[in-house]
Amino acid sequence: MQLSKHISHLLYRHDCVAVPGFGAFLGEAVSARLSEADQMIYPPSKSISFNSQLQSNDGLLAQAVAQSEGIAYEEAVRTIHKEVVRWKAQLHQAETLLLDRIGTLVLNVENNIVFTPSQSHNHLTASFGLAPIPALKIDRSLPIQPKQTPVVMVPKTSSGLIRYAAAAAVALAIGYAGVFSYNDYAQDQLLAQEASLRAEAQTEVQEAVFDLGDLPVLTINKPSEHYHIIGGAFGVPTNAERYVQTLQSKGYTGAHQLSPNKRGLHPVSLGSFTDKPSAVAFLRQVQRDDIKDAWLLKQ
Repeated sequence: MQLSKHISHLLYRHDCVAVPGFGAFLGEAVSARLSEADQMIYPPSKSISFNSQLQSNDGLLAQAVAQSEGIAYEEAVRTIHKEVVRWKAQLHQAETLLLDRIGTLVLNVENNIVFTPSQSHNHLTASFGLAPIPALKIDRSLPIQPKQTPVVMVPKTSSGLIRYAAAAAVALAIGYAGVFSYNDYAQDQLLAQEASLRAEAQTEVQEAVFDLGDLPVLTINKPSEHYHIIGGAFGVPTNAERYVQTLQSKGYTGAHQLSPNKRGLHPVSLGSFTDKPSAVAFLRQVQRDDIKDAWLLKQ
């Protein structure tokens, strides 16, 4: 099974795809950029990073594997575990782990995983089909060449032929001048008629004033975003309720159970925030003091 294929498909729709027992791949949208090194303009993309501390099973990857492969959820979890064991064995053998369309992973001298994202694949759906384009630099040091007027060579003829040609040219010029004068006059008449019609229409619009009274004021309330610090997700509701009681006994008074997600799991939040900086600060505190596998959910 190519687990990297399922991870790549999920990164199109999600910003965090956790691989149980291994780590999580995080996606963050970045703007278009200009690379002066290779003189290319790259479209907006999703920057992929890796966090080896987020190893809890949130059910996202296992559910995707189960649906794609046509197997049970428990079998999908076991399949992912076998793949993770193979990945770790490959890394501990000092080999480079290549995940197609995602990137490469290696172990450094401190036995920490170093991730290098793939530069040939873009997981941002808004940039689907957009390829890098060359950005050619303009050399302004080159002088501007003046425009040269072409020179027409007139063959030598007799004086009589020259006089006849001059007379014909004068007659032709007078004819064109007459045609142009008539066309200019007709064009002026059309413009004057159009201006008169526009003035009449404007007068009629100004006279047709309707009293509509006081119009109601339309107020649009933009739905606020919420950020939840998730400590775990449970398939059995009673387990989620017991986890909420455990967190509240530890001092997390804001711990509560969220509505079931699309995969039927019941997430448990340690706290909810309306601004992202406060949520991220609380998440770092929770990961440092108590729950290393806690993660951020945006709704």
